[in-house]
Amino acid sequence: MKRLLRPPRLKARPLDAHKASVGRVLVVGGSAEMPGAPALAGIGALRAGAGLVRVAVPRGVQPTVAGFQPELLTLRLPQGAGGHLAAAALRAILAAALGFDALVLGPGAGRAPATQALLREVLARCPLPVIVDADALYALGGSLAPLRKRAHPTVLTPHEGEAARLLGSTAPTVRRGRVAAAQALARRSGAVVLLKGPGTLVTDGERIYTNRSGGPVLASAGTGDVLAGVVGAFLAGAQATGLGTLEAAAAAAYVHGLAAQQAAGRAERGVLAGDVARALPLAVAELVRGPR
Repeated sequence: MKRLLRPPRLKARPLDAHKASVGRVLVVGGSAEMPGAPALAGIGALRAGAGLVRVAVPRGVQPTVAGFQPELLTLRLPQGAGGHLAAAALRAILAAALGFDALVLGPGAGRAPATQALLREVLARCPLPVIVDADALYALGGSLAPLRKRAHPTVLTPHEGEAARLLGSTAPTVRRGRVAAAQALARRSGAVVLLKGPGTLVTDGERIYTNRSGGPVLASAGTGDVLAGVVGAFLAGAQATGLGTLEAAAAAAYVHGLAAQQAAGRAERGVLAGDVARALPLAVAELVRGPR
């Protein structure tokens, strides 16, 4: 195991950068109960530097999602009973993916059986780097073998409970052995794993970053959605950032935590996910200059 303590630097943008050259992110998720989750992921991607973001959600919540941030593009998808994504959304999602550079899959999608099956099918067939988050992690159950068949980069973003379910373990066991759990999950899945929690870990199974920014101020609903969007932005803009998959995920964890610290100031609580997203541009600038 090779321990890496400092996240990589980001390249400065060239003067001829434009919205298509710095990364385009598609977010798929949302439901009647959780319209804010995919919107926060999309806003996180925009604030982290993605040039264009489209949030694809069930048609019933599209007006709500569109109202969160005028710069977000949206896509109405077929929905089933209860306001969840329907199986019929697959064709539209795969067609939309052709115009993007990375996919954030799962925020707020819910756990309706048809939606879970849809998320698994998208993951299997999407020809993009995919950030597997929230309900898309739940859709995997304990079956990691399909991830090894993917021809494109995959990043998993579990918290300890989600990691335990993927590994067939328990959250307390993961908590006691976070490094071992993150590495095991990466090796079994062939994906880069960003294990959230105190001292977020990012690993490909061999190399491992320990993130030192953030802290308990991030214990607030929606901050994980913002983080998934940041990972999406950095993966989508790989050419512009100069980062590989592991490095993009590690850099995302660092700037997300730094943004939370900057948003908090002297506070230790009460910072919302939207506050973290708004602080991202200056946090990203810190990583262009070099982490502290």
